Amino acid sequence: MVIKQGLISWLLILLGNSAPVFSSGTPLTHGAHVHGEAGMNIVLDGNSLFIELDSPIINLVGFEHAPNNEEQVSALLKAEQTLASADRLFHFATTKCSLENVEIEMPYSKHHEDKNHQHPRPEMHHEHADFHANYVFHCKQAKDLTAISVKLFSLFPDLQNIKAQWILQGKQGSASLTASHPTLSVN
Repeated sequence: MVIKQGLISWLLILLGNSAPVFSSGTPLTHGAHVHGEAGMNIVLDGNSLFIELDSPIINLVGFEHAPNNEEQVSALLKAEQTLASADRLFHFATTKCSLENVEIEMPYSKHHEDKNHQHPRPEMHHEHADFHANYVFHCKQAKDLTAISVKLFSLFPDLQNIKAQWILQGKQGSASLTASHPTLSVN
């Protein structure tokens, strides 16, 4: 949770000290729970690159309820392991970035349940469940970063669109990423 609060704080500081950040009027958070869609916020502070990713869990495992069988438990574990392997998820053009920290909040996972001491209630049949991830990278020559390729679409075929927003080196923007257009230009 520390990284999440830190990222949001940085976004608010940057937003408070700049002109209108997103000319499209896109809100800082991605809002509604929409199957097939995810949201991503990216902030560069010095050589530290923060990436925040939110998605309905159905995009990752094909369901959004407590697992009912071993196959679903396995799907949750596999998704959590994949999301923790940031080098499989992102490629940074023109600079080398190394992962410093990752936090994954995956509903119904063993780690999530132990950490929060919450257990799903069986009477909830139409519950929406979301996952949240925070990544912190240290980038050499961060000022040279021009693009970020997002590899999530090949790993999670139910994910169709990522609404990305970024603030880097005094510039900002937003884009919609898809399997056919998975690269975010940030220059």
